[in-house]
Amino acid sequence: MSSYGGIEQYVNVNDEIEFQAQPTAGINQFLLNARVTSRTFDDNPGTGVNSTMTVSLNDAMLQAGMANFQSQSLVSPDDQIAEIDVLLPQIQIFSYPTGVEMSTGTFTTNANQRINEIIAGDRGVISMSSTFSQYVSPRVFDEFINTDIVFGRTTSASQIAYQDLVRVEAASNSLFYTQATVTGSASTETKSSAALATYGTRTFTATTAQSQLVGQTAEWYANTFSDPEVVMLYLSFTDVAQNESALQKFNNFCALIEFVEVSYTPPGGTEVTGYYWPEQMTFNATTSQTTIDMVMTPLTYYANFILDDAVFGILGGVPTYESGIDYNEVDYTYNDSSADNGSRLGV
Repeated sequence: MSSYGGIEQYVNVNDEIEFQAQPTAGINQFLLNARVTSRTFDDNPGTGVNSTMTVSLNDAMLQAGMANFQSQSLVSPDDQIAEIDVLLPQIQIFSYPTGVEMSTGTFTTNANQRINEIIAGDRGVISMSSTFSQYVSPRVFDEFINTDIVFGRTTSASQIAYQDLVRVEAASNSLFYTQATVTGSASTETKSSAALATYGTRTFTATTAQSQLVGQTAEWYANTFSDPEVVMLYLSFTDVAQNESALQKFNNFCALIEFVEVSYTPPGGTEVTGYYWPEQMTFNATTSQTTIDMVMTPLTYYANFILDDAVFGILGGVPTYESGIDYNEVDYTYNDSSADNGSRLGV
């Protein structure tokens, strides 16, 4: 941005900067709040009227990385991210309670590291929601499914048309494992998937904050990332190539990140449709157009089971019941011991 005429006094280190976006003839949305961490000046000769400064900013997670706890007490087994949010006024992270209990006590650690250890144990995601970040636990994934916009090969009032799409398989992207070792607060567990016999040992390791279910978490990681052919998507598009209604819906999507549907057709193949999480979005804005690049990870990597849900479950829609099966029957036992590769429908 310009640094001529003293404008830099309005953008000081630790100031909070708010980003907004508005499509042509559309509705403005608040997309991000971030804090200034540094300023770099490029002073031009003469009057200096064309001098600029480059401003670097941190989001909430990076701000947390700048804070070290010294003998800090954390008392909630399922809502420690909310505790950290209260302790650090320079960050804004809304948090849903975790589905897995975390260790409590007194900790000397980096705040960002503790948050990541909580996420690794609970297996949720960080989502941007207007002006703050939020931790989304798997227990509420079904509340974060976008139904207004999809991504595909053509434009429409409800579809963004990608102009370039690259598919990268797990085996090519270092996201293919057959064994996982997870270290929790009380134990370390190593679990393997059936894929180990075929592909050999490919190990994933993680340290989590959890106080229970460490073995189950290791098993989840070992099975969730055990398919070498699962693909991540790298797609890009320009704003000027899109339908205006779809562009507004995409702007709304950027204000509340959710799982979203993507369709693509491999060369010579048939259309593939699935739900993906946008891990990363890069915006390159000029006066003529804005280019958006997205990194999308498949629903497979979240492998969370919610029984009666069209995306995460196996039923969806209007429930149907088979005669002779009563799931409320006394002594009925649900057994998923034969589940394969993260599928939770057993026999």
